[in-house]
Amino acid sequence: MNNTDMLCKYNQTFNFTEQSCLNSTSTPYSHIDITTFMHIFPSIYGILCSVGVIANGLVIYAVAACKKKMVSDIYVLNLAIADMLFLLVMPFNIHQLVRDRQWVFGNFMCKAVVVVDVSNQFTTVGIVTVLCIDRYIAIVHPSSEKRTVQWTVIINMLVWLGSFLLTVPVMMYAKVVRRQHLEVCMMYLDGPEDMYWYTLYQSILGFIIPLIIISTFYSLTLYHVFSSIRRVKRKQSVWAKRATKMVVMVIAVFLVCWSPYHVIQVINLSNNTPTIAFVYAYNISICLSYAHSCINPLMLLIFAQNYRERLCRRNALQSSQHSSKVTVVKPDGNSSTNDPNYRCTVI
Repeated sequence: MNNTDMLCKYNQTFNFTEQSCLNSTSTPYSHIDITTFMHIFPSIYGILCSVGVIANGLVIYAVAACKKKMVSDIYVLNLAIADMLFLLVMPFNIHQLVRDRQWVFGNFMCKAVVVVDVSNQFTTVGIVTVLCIDRYIAIVHPSSEKRTVQWTVIINMLVWLGSFLLTVPVMMYAKVVRRQHLEVCMMYLDGPEDMYWYTLYQSILGFIIPLIIISTFYSLTLYHVFSSIRRVKRKQSVWAKRATKMVVMVIAVFLVCWSPYHVIQVINLSNNTPTIAFVYAYNISICLSYAHSCINPLMLLIFAQNYRERLCRRNALQSSQHSSKVTVVKPDGNSSTNDPNYRCTVI
């Protein structure tokens, strides 16, 4: 969980900043520094939320604009929906930070926001994992009959279901708790042992196991691409390189955004007196994990050529008074009609 500040010990889960200041040997000046530091985050989260909603909305629109969707479109669509749902509840977290951790939306909304937050993490990593497996099948076993849009929809539904089931512990422990005359939405764990097992549960299922699967399948994919590049036609090798490069970027963004958070969570299990620097690192890691929902769609819009073409083509069709059959030039130099059913390779 990101915004519940799981680093706090002994049932002081949410108010990490205050507790860390009490446990450290820092001066009052350091406390002022932390207070100023924490006041920056509502603005950062507000920017991430605004940009992320727009970017994910454009990705969803670009996928919906193509009637004949490809397998990779389904993965991209579900990834954008998961990020969009998370970003839509993010204003609740921003409001809580602005109000100095005060939660005013009741116990039901507390559970709902925390569940969506955690579910987004599991859903995102699940989709990235199955996307990597799909890329392996598409490149190494391109004639597979199981790689269809129908099967892909079922697989993504199972990812959503699995993510929901993994949030059951969150439903049990997330609640509004009164702390120092404030009502705070937090993961209320009974002690350090519960926090230990929850942290391992979240890190192993939400990061370590998916990372092993991703690394294995992507290594096999790269091995196949580079070992067969001399045996295939140039056009096919260019396609394989482009597809491989795009998936590398998706995985790299995931690792950069989520690795610091999970590493710090595990380190904290043996850290009874967090320092000021540790508080800074922890909050920055949370910010990075939140940024994933914003960076992911931006990366697709910037580097995935077919989504830009879909958006530009749809805008051109809306502003044009001519026939909808407009000739365009595809990247390989061949001309085709600008049909809404035009299919492109995504990733």
